[in-house]
Amino acid sequence: MPVLYIISPDNRMVFEEFFPDESMVGKQMVVAQLVVNAALDMVDEMMWRTRDMNLKVVDRFDDQVIHAFVTAGNFRFMLLSDGKQEEGARTFFFDLYELFTRVLMNPLHDRSTSVSHPIFRERVRQLTRKHFIY
Repeated sequence: MPVLYIISPDNRMVFEEFFPDESMVGKQMVVAQLVVNAALDMVDEMMWRTRDMNLKVVDRFDDQVIHAFVTAGNFRFMLLSDGKQEEGARTFFFDLYELFTRVLMNPLHDRSTSVSHPIFRERVRQLTRKHFIY
């Protein structure tokens, strides 16, 4: 039950996706958002201490871990998952970075708005199926 968040440099949620679709309801979604928002402070501290884009596991909550990745433009990719597929998270983030860069390079897309295009959402789902078992 991975949950992906893309957060802008000014801490706005640009993209949010739950895998699979109907895996989370009500209280679970709120808890996932709270856990990821709590981990944002750790990501902000870690991104200034290292030059790596992939910050790996930044926080743990119960039996779940939060993986983080920081782009060159300071967008943060945060993935809440069961933590069993560390290598899958790394390659997933690099593939997602390539896909997200294409969105940002679109002259018709404003960086401060959310990414809601169905093709982007479907490609993120394809990447998730490729790198994770759910």
